[in-house]
Amino acid sequence: MDNYVAYHVHSDYSLLDSTTDFNLYIEKAKQLGQKAICFTEHGNTRGWVAKKMACDAAGIKYLHGVEIYLTESLQEKVRDNYHTILIAKNRQGFLELNKLLSMSTDEDHKYYVGRLSFDEFLNISPNIIKMSACLASPLNKLDVSHPYYEKLVKKYDYLEIQPHDCEDQIVYNRHLTALSQRYGIPLIAATDTHSIDQYYAECRSLLAYAKSKHYDTEDNFDLTYKSREELEEAFKKQDAIPEEAWQTAIDNTVLMADQVEEFELDTSLKYPILYGSAEEDREKFIQNINEKLEAKLEAGIIQREQEQAFRSAIEDELRIFTKLGMCGFMQSMSEIITWCHDHGIVTGPGRGSVAGSRIAYVTDITDVNPETWHTVFSRFCNEDRIAEVGDIDTDVIEDDRPKIFNYIIERFGQRKTAFVPSCGTLKDLATIEEIVRGFRHKWAEQHPEADKSENPYQVSLAAKIKADYGKDAETCKQKYKETFYYFDGFLNTRVSQSVHPAGIVISPVTLNDNYGVFHHKDSGIVLQIDMEEIHEVSLVKYDMLVLNTLQIIRDACKLANIPYPKSHEIDWDDQKVWEDMMVSNIGIFQMESPFAGKMLKDFNTKSIFDMSLVTACIRPGGASYREELIARIPHKNPSPLIDELLKDQYGRLVYQEDIIKFLQEVCGLSGGEADTVRRHIARKHEDELEAALPKILEGYCQKSDKPRAVAEEEAKEFIQVIKDSSRYMFNYNHSISYCLVGFLCAWLRCYHPYEFVTSYLNNPAKDEDIRNGTKLAQIYGLKITPPMFGASSDQYMFDPDRKIVSKGISSVKYLNKVVPQQLYAMYHQKKPESFMETLLRIRSETSCNERQLLNLIRIGFFSEYGNIRELQRIYDIFKFFNDGIAKSIKKTKLKDGPMCEIVKRHATDIGVKGNELKSYTITDMPGLLEECERNVLSLGIEEADVKSRIKDQLELMGYIDITTNDHQDRRKLLVLETFELGGPNGVWGVATTVRSIGTGNEARLTVRKSIFDKKPFAQYNILFGAGLYKNKKGYWYLNDYKVLE
Repeated sequence: MDNYVAYHVHSDYSLLDSTTDFNLYIEKAKQLGQKAICFTEHGNTRGWVAKKMACDAAGIKYLHGVEIYLTESLQEKVRDNYHTILIAKNRQGFLELNKLLSMSTDEDHKYYVGRLSFDEFLNISPNIIKMSACLASPLNKLDVSHPYYEKLVKKYDYLEIQPHDCEDQIVYNRHLTALSQRYGIPLIAATDTHSIDQYYAECRSLLAYAKSKHYDTEDNFDLTYKSREELEEAFKKQDAIPEEAWQTAIDNTVLMADQVEEFELDTSLKYPILYGSAEEDREKFIQNINEKLEAKLEAGIIQREQEQAFRSAIEDELRIFTKLGMCGFMQSMSEIITWCHDHGIVTGPGRGSVAGSRIAYVTDITDVNPETWHTVFSRFCNEDRIAEVGDIDTDVIEDDRPKIFNYIIERFGQRKTAFVPSCGTLKDLATIEEIVRGFRHKWAEQHPEADKSENPYQVSLAAKIKADYGKDAETCKQKYKETFYYFDGFLNTRVSQSVHPAGIVISPVTLNDNYGVFHHKDSGIVLQIDMEEIHEVSLVKYDMLVLNTLQIIRDACKLANIPYPKSHEIDWDDQKVWEDMMVSNIGIFQMESPFAGKMLKDFNTKSIFDMSLVTACIRPGGASYREELIARIPHKNPSPLIDELLKDQYGRLVYQEDIIKFLQEVCGLSGGEADTVRRHIARKHEDELEAALPKILEGYCQKSDKPRAVAEEEAKEFIQVIKDSSRYMFNYNHSISYCLVGFLCAWLRCYHPYEFVTSYLNNPAKDEDIRNGTKLAQIYGLKITPPMFGASSDQYMFDPDRKIVSKGISSVKYLNKVVPQQLYAMYHQKKPESFMETLLRIRSETSCNERQLLNLIRIGFFSEYGNIRELQRIYDIFKFFNDGIAKSIKKTKLKDGPMCEIVKRHATDIGVKGNELKSYTITDMPGLLEECERNVLSLGIEEADVKSRIKDQLELMGYIDITTNDHQDRRKLLVLETFELGGPNGVWGVATTVRSIGTGNEARLTVRKSIFDKKPFAQYNILFGAGLYKNKKGYWYLNDYKVLE
């Protein structure tokens, strides 16, 4: 035979054991004229769909295989992990192999890696071809006298020899040859390929150093991809067995591949089956639609004047869903969202194009009424899209997502549900880090006696290269040639396995055998194919995407003691809310940037439709029309017909749905045809667009009152406008859905400001949200206070009577969520009259320990009872009396003075016989403690100095929140952050955020460089601001100050 088949091949899906992408192997196999290839990753078949598709495109036969691990027994936790190659011979073998691999990762099988027991291996059917693999094979590792040895030998279909020129391999090849002759099992030749060529082999070696992995037996191995000639030359050089034997073994790779039946990928749509068949799913779906429609009409959720439009649209939508086989999918979505709402789980009103479906609204998949908001169904579902799987994404709250996933798994079955995998890959900067780390570890191994400081490849070197790379990549590559020699071989290498946090697949067929799954310790059952591959085989992925704003809304509703609002319960034209929105854009979903806020005001936004236009135009794609649209300047189109169509957006093409509206309402195309043309335009499919043009022109000309020639030119001109505009148009259905969320934020902010501000502060997505939440509190006359006993719990808490919002304390060092809640409940059950009473009750009613209590004292949490130093003194006394439970106190422990006199008043030193005792027997501990506290408070102990308080707050809270409420301290400014301000001529000033120690207010100030250079300051310095002024643009400058400390 002229060629051979590489069947033992590892790509970077064998994580950390290769840097070669599988496509490089396929290209090489095609170049060499090889007829087939098999990827045998370590313990996985990940990426097999992509590999199969790439092989099909290259005209190469794909063999479905794996290098699996075997163990003698699953009962003992021993890392024997013997290697074996399995290749599916036919469809039955394909299913069996996937099932075995899935089982190998179950908790009762996995020990560091997924494994099969010897007995499970021996029970594998003839539908799977079995090869003995490399030097890690049980035939090499086990003694021939082992009770399983002969059974294992006889089970293999081929005994694998390899051409590595080392003593171990030579001895093993000879042993395998003897076994072959004895048992009549043919030899087969493999290279155990891990790299496409020598360059990638070097990269693999360096990656192993970077990850502290080393394979002692491979020092003399050539694991690069081989042509037949190179493979023959390697066996000749090895000279372990007769040439006839290894030539036959090479030929056997082709014979083995010929045994494997080819198969086609099943790319048919795979919507889940819920009730036994697609027909039964449809009947159940229709029943669901009818019941929920009647309920919504009866409750007034859908107005009677909209009923006929709904019924007509539902009939058409149902026809399309039936044609596309989507009834089960839509029913599954309805069941999931309905379950969520029945269990108090919030979902977003809609996301993406699904908001155009009346059925989706009726069955609770969305909370966007298409009749009210004029959303477009064909943008979501097009009856001509027969080969494209439907897609609905759902916005949820992060803490709720695991509950939803658990319901999905229980409802649809573990064997038909699985999470979606993803691989972490090395990007530019990570690639540089790994290469330098590899150098560092390799150098350390080569210089074992050297001190670490002598290593030239320090972490700082990687940081320097990354910084230089960010400034000028090409210059950096020339400067650090040693590092960048490996750069291309490392870049985009898969190095870690993770799970997509949002996606789960629900399938009509079992997944463990049809596609393969593995058990992930944190997530559960995960597919062997990734998101793109799932799309290629038309499985349905359900995405539950976290939207933090939903948690803000939910928590605000809980604080306000109102149910989470449904869309029909809100007056979307409430002008009080729109006017309030103009006051500030803080907390308004999608509108929180200064630019968005300005656009919102400039457009004088007064409706959801207005807000949607602003949402579209603030995106980069809206730059071309933004200025005129915000000014409400009408745009003239090729004809009044089009002007009328687009009048609601001042003649502008803003939304993708505008194309559908033009093609459907003006040109007479069906919704499906219109959406198909829209997609052709977006994807620049000129031939398909040209084919549709006659029908478009005919429809337009029939609608126009112009002569045909003029009308055709108008239509062609507008189609060109559409083509030029398609890249920036926005999804109207999605925009409306998200504007409803934004308005809901504004509605809560307007009518429940305390609750909204509190929730906003409790759910920050970034540090800036805390600052913005504080500003919002000021707008509504709320004061943000430091953590305060009685006002604070684990999170921010509001007090409507006092108009304060108090910071939470769960993030204070060593605290948790429980203790703050206990302290809050204790205070409100019966407010302690003194600090000593507080300490007594903390000891008896909470789980707060001494370290937690001392930290709370240090941050001023109990300031209601005294300053920090006073309370520390009181606490010392409390401890002196054994946490308030001491029965007596020795006189020797008391010195003459106030304490002794206080004890005498609440204790006795006279025994029952009238004799004087050496100890005082305490008769009134509460009175004793209360008098001690009054005494301390009468001493006039000064508060801890500001510098100490700053230090303590930074250590214990991670931020500074000191306010003295002293008018004299208002110009004492605590520096929170600084950064340089520069221009074409270099740095001209310093911007600083400061906090007034007297008032607690924060401000951004600018200091000229000439002033700053004379009196430099840094973060957490305290300044006295002597001179402040505001320039014409409204910016505040600090032109005179003193650095206090």
